[in-house]
Amino acid sequence: MEEKNLFQLWKENNEQLPFKAILNSWSEEAGHYALIEKIEIKKWPYGTAYGQYFFHGNPGKIGKIDNAGCYRWEIKL
Repeated sequence: MEEKNLFQLWKENNEQLPFKAILNSWSEEAGHYALIEKIEIKKWPYGTAYGQYFFHGNPGKIGKIDNAGCYRWEIKL
């Protein structure tokens, strides 16, 4: 699967929120992911993404998603 940034994934997902995404360095099997709940586009394909992190399936930090513009994300349906 081609890795993209969160804004590209959001666009390809028909701009539907929320959606789950993982960085290529995270373990999907261990329950690591980010739930993306809000997207603000500044200059395409970049902006600010907001949501909540989950580690080992447990809720974590809520707020701005770090590294949203890096091309290391995959969407998880």
